[in-house]
Amino acid sequence: MRNREIPKGVRDLLPDEVKIRRDLEKKAIQLFSSFGYEEVITPTVEFLEVVEASGNIREKLFLFMDREGGILSLRPEMTVSIARMAATHMRDEILPRRLYYSSNVFRHVEPHLAQYREFWQMGIELLGAPGPWADAEVISLAVKTALDFGLKNLKVSLNQIGIFNSLLDESAIEPEEKTLIRNLVEKKDLVELTRRLEKQPIDDKLKDTIAKLPTLHGGLEVLNKLAYIEKNRAAVNAVKELMEVYAALKGMGVEEQILVDMGVLRGLDYYTGVVFEGFSPELGYGLLGGGRYDNLLSQFGFACPATGFALGMDRLTLVLKNQESKQVRYMVGGPNMAANVRKADELRNAGNIVELDVLSENQAVLQEKLAGNPNYILVYIDAE
Repeated sequence: MRNREIPKGVRDLLPDEVKIRRDLEKKAIQLFSSFGYEEVITPTVEFLEVVEASGNIREKLFLFMDREGGILSLRPEMTVSIARMAATHMRDEILPRRLYYSSNVFRHVEPHLAQYREFWQMGIELLGAPGPWADAEVISLAVKTALDFGLKNLKVSLNQIGIFNSLLDESAIEPEEKTLIRNLVEKKDLVELTRRLEKQPIDDKLKDTIAKLPTLHGGLEVLNKLAYIEKNRAAVNAVKELMEVYAALKGMGVEEQILVDMGVLRGLDYYTGVVFEGFSPELGYGLLGGGRYDNLLSQFGFACPATGFALGMDRLTLVLKNQESKQVRYMVGGPNMAANVRKADELRNAGNIVELDVLSENQAVLQEKLAGNPNYILVYIDAE
């Protein structure tokens, strides 16, 4: 029956999954607030002109027109919306400003497990703070949040996108080909990347350096394998900045979770500096990501450095679902409703989850009904 179907790429969330997500949200909000971050909410719908400040992503947008002829988009992510909001309402505020959000976003992608067309993100944006300490605060907070969630074996891959961009900027590679090479580096498609680079009119040493990028991951020592960068001042400066952020993260006590990965470039065009992605080695997809975007707010007329990250709440919920233990709850029944209510209130006041038997069933029926569910404790009051 068509009236029971829902559109492709969206889904209903049942109580167990909603409970896990709400528990995660509470933990994140408590942590974000303790660092001085405050919640903001932006519209679900933005003008296309606003959304495209993030780059050419039109093929992933849900577009429609309003009655005045404006082209609108469901928000595909939150950073651009918050940049637009900050440029509109926060120009005169004391910086830095710390903001967080919890929102649903929409992308027209081919749905599969852990990738939906409507999905939920939580994240933070640190506005008005340049430098490695600001980057380190954001990255360390991403690590702390995931660990608070109970995520095991978390690793965060760190890069400075200026290294890659600087190497390509000095080459004679066409813009479209640069985009393709970037995608191949991100996908770690070594065969196709090598084939493409062989056709480019660039120095062989530069080709070798770019071809190695997807394979360079580990500690800071991987930076010594970037053979070509000493010829490029901008790339050298980007490496120096990456090392400063790594040192700051070490000072914050999260270096155990940090890796350097030259293949992490992120998919959005607005990133300008350090970028990062969080994952669990047992999984095939990222759980969080972010980075520095110092030029984005300027597109809305507000020159302001910024950095932030987003957590993929749907993916985190899937990962943590099996770790969630069911909370014990009480079922209170009996022939005297007033006595049942008093007992139920007493148990609730002690911090328990309590259900009343509103069907007025006898003790034998209730015992049989709950026999297969070890998370229920039956309290039956014969009379009072």
